[in-house]
Amino acid sequence: MRRVLVAMATLASLLTIGQASANSPDIPSAYVVAAEDNGIPPDVLYAVAMTESKLSLEHAVRPWPWTLNVGGKGYRYETRNDACTALRSFLQQTRVVDVGIAQMNVHWQPQVFGPGKRFSDPCAGLDPYANLDEAAKVIRQHYDASGDWVVAAGRYHRPAGGAPAALYRRKVREELAQLGSSPSLGTDSAELMVARVASSSRSTPSTSADFANDASLTWITPSPRSMEPDVTWVTPEPRRWMAEVAVASR
Repeated sequence: MRRVLVAMATLASLLTIGQASANSPDIPSAYVVAAEDNGIPPDVLYAVAMTESKLSLEHAVRPWPWTLNVGGKGYRYETRNDACTALRSFLQQTRVVDVGIAQMNVHWQPQVFGPGKRFSDPCAGLDPYANLDEAAKVIRQHYDASGDWVVAAGRYHRPAGGAPAALYRRKVREELAQLGSSPSLGTDSAELMVARVASSSRSTPSTSADFANDASLTWITPSPRSMEPDVTWVTPEPRRWMAEVAVASR
């Protein structure tokens, strides 16, 4: 049991390093990056993730990336490999499976699941960073249609609305209240508008399948080489999340 708790705490720390800002208390940087890249408030994305997959850890309650939901029943696993194995088993019975930290659905979100899509391998949807990025895109689309962040969250869960969406909105409001936030009607901040424009010009990001053989990713700034005097070395500028990513080796 202690080994399980240590593994959970280690992975949770990867998604809890750093604070967003005074306006977005206790929101880990991974959520802020995904939210700003897609032009949504970080607290909305974090509240949705909490509503979808939160788990009580040793020292905190946080969204848990190795989460599945089938037929309304949630399943949380110790490792990504365990979650992937279970996902493949469930998909032999049904494609209506919610996957990952923000519970993207294999059947109802074909824009990301399927051949040639970002999650061509369904287990790629377990990547918490990619999962949050795609969830933020969907929430933004619903906000553009509704003009209300809480309504957008409800439609993220149930696009058709009705009682399920209303219940979900209530849960999201509770999570927002815990953060001391209540975004609803309103316009984007200048920061989020700039982030959204930048996001629209990006190329399609790599999937976690590209790194399937390397379970530990850490940003390393290489030292300049001096053997070729005719070569000018340019050190890339890392983004915020690069300094924080160190995927648990499982």
